[in-house]
Amino acid sequence: MPIPAIILIAMGLILLLVEIFILPGFGAAGIPGIIFILAGSVWIIVQTGNWRLGLIVAASTIIITIPLAALAFWLAPRTKVGKTIILDTSERSEDGFQAPSRELEKLIGKSGTAITPLRPAGAAMIQGIRVDVVSQGDFIAKGSEVEVVRVEGNRVVVRDLS
Repeated sequence: MPIPAIILIAMGLILLLVEIFILPGFGAAGIPGIIFILAGSVWIIVQTGNWRLGLIVAASTIIITIPLAALAFWLAPRTKVGKTIILDTSERSEDGFQAPSRELEKLIGKSGTAITPLRPAGAAMIQGIRVDVVSQGDFIAKGSEVEVVRVEGNRVVVRDLS
C-alpha cells in the first residue's frame, strides 16, 4: 500500500478525533478528516488499481473509528482532562438555587423584606428564602416590606407595602 495514502488516512482519523474531543459540533476538523480518509482510500485505488482494497481500507477505517469513538466517550469523563471539560454539577435548593415556578407560585400573597434596593430588580427575603424579585416598576428601598403579587415563569413580581 502507498505510504502517502496511509498518512492521509491517519491524518483523517486524527482530525476526526480532534472534532470529537476538542472542536465538537462545528465540523472544522471533522469535514477535512472525512475528506482525508476518502482521499487516502481513492489514492490506494488509483495507485494499486484495486477497487476492493480501497473500499476495504475505507470501510475498515470507519468500522475502527466508531468503536474507538465510543470507547473515548466512555473513558473521557473518567480522566482528569475529561473532568475539567465535562460539566458535572447540580443545582440544589440547599445551595441557594431556586425551584421552578411551581414552588415560586406558592409565594404569591406572601410578604417579606427587600434585602437589596429594587430598581426594579433585586432580591427579597420571603418566608426565610432569598428570592430574586422585580418590583412593579417603582424603586423600593432596601429593608422595605414587600408582597409577592404574581409569578411569571421564574420572574417574581413584588409591590411595596411600606
